[in-house]
Amino acid sequence: MMNRHFIFALCAVLGFSVSGVSMAQSTPADKEAAAKAAKVKFRWGKSLKSAQKQAEETGLPIVLLFTGTSWCGYCIKLEKEILSKKEFKQGMDGVAIGVKFEFGSSDFSKSKEAKTYRITGVPAMVVVDAEGKELGRTGYIPGQTPVQYVEFFKKYAPKTAEAK
Repeated sequence: MMNRHFIFALCAVLGFSVSGVSMAQSTPADKEAAAKAAKVKFRWGKSLKSAQKQAEETGLPIVLLFTGTSWCGYCIKLEKEILSKKEFKQGMDGVAIGVKFEFGSSDFSKSKEAKTYRITGVPAMVVVDAEGKELGRTGYIPGQTPVQYVEFFKKYAPKTAEAK
């Protein structure tokens, strides 16, 4: 299958207009993955391996949450102001798969995942693909709304013909 960027470049060289036209064709596998992705209800799981399997099947990114809600003030604020809100939970349906790593004070420094993603403090939210490659990250941002967090994570979700 030809690379879409190559096709656009070729059309530009030949003088064809491609504005507003999508050259990408959806395959049945793409449509099946998009249908599976749309049905994924967001929840915080505990297994990265399980999330990676689901990400392979759906094309959805994985949000890794490194937190310590029993001792970390900003973790508690993130949970209370963002993660527990209906706008966040429902907004994340079909957008990403969640994995939560909950730590006691400073235990995160011993975690394999925390070392892999260079987590030096909590809360931290790292967006990865099915292979574990980092796509982006965020943390607690004072003044942000649950909807703003959802919009941030949507940047990493697969683009489908039936956009939410």
